Amino acid sequence: MSRIFSFGKILLLLDVLMKKQVFITLLSFFYSLSGLAQQNDYARLVVNYASQFKFRQENPKLFEDEQILEIGTHYSAYYGLWNTRRADIKDSITARGGSYGEIMQALDQIGYPLSRQDYAVYKNYPQKGKLTYTDVVFKKFRYTETMEKPVWKILPGDTLIYKYSCQKAQTVYRGRTWTVWFTSSIPISDGPWKLHGLPGLILTAQDSIGDFSFRCIGLQKGGKTMVRKPKGKFIECTPQKLTYMHMQCAKNPETFLQNFGISNMASQGPDGKPIVYKEEHPVLLEIIP
Repeated sequence: MSRIFSFGKILLLLDVLMKKQVFITLLSFFYSLSGLAQQNDYARLVVNYASQFKFRQENPKLFEDEQILEIGTHYSAYYGLWNTRRADIKDSITARGGSYGEIMQALDQIGYPLSRQDYAVYKNYPQKGKLTYTDVVFKKFRYTETMEKPVWKILPGDTLIYKYSCQKAQTVYRGRTWTVWFTSSIPISDGPWKLHGLPGLILTAQDSIGDFSFRCIGLQKGGKTMVRKPKGKFIECTPQKLTYMHMQCAKNPETFLQNFGISNMASQGPDGKPIVYKEEHPVLLEIIP
């Protein structure tokens, strides 16, 4: 009788363990689905910004770009519209076996100029609390860091921007002093570039010396827009390494390319004389010591 009872207990125990294992497997499955949901997100809001920026310290000109902030439930993506659209068209034509001539013809027709900046910022990506930054300095670079929340000081004053009542705030962040206007009418703690952390969406931002500015020029619901993700192959780096790449490229683009085994730049000008590159210095959004 005791043997039968013991055998029954064993069966019962095995049954419990099997159910527990099934539960663990299902739990792991749902966690993986949750991770996938974070990686594939629909935009709740899409914000367009007009961007002005200096490119080289030796040139006082302010260049322009249009940038997009796609805000999803789990993460957001901020990128330049002009170069992104150009890259999408190039990739599409290349994927179907199109020629270089077709690519150039299509780029001439779309009306998006070639921008001098090519970075993208993904907040809370690949997971909450992380920030992924990509940039192109002839090659595609990427780094991931912990999201650093700026320390904001709310200043007196109010104004109306894109039909929204806004408050003023200021922070010293990544080596620059930023003054922004944000609206609590859109209670989303996000904004252009790496700026975030206020109780509302940042609609305009400018650094204190006028090297960079962002101004909202459009707001619309995301609809079926999928929040953009980094795509393609990247060289993994750090913020310090990326800063170094920009400095080396500005110093001498031909030497910079040779470091990657690329030597197809024109070495002679239209007059047949060798091109001498004058050393320049980049103007960067964050000043890294």
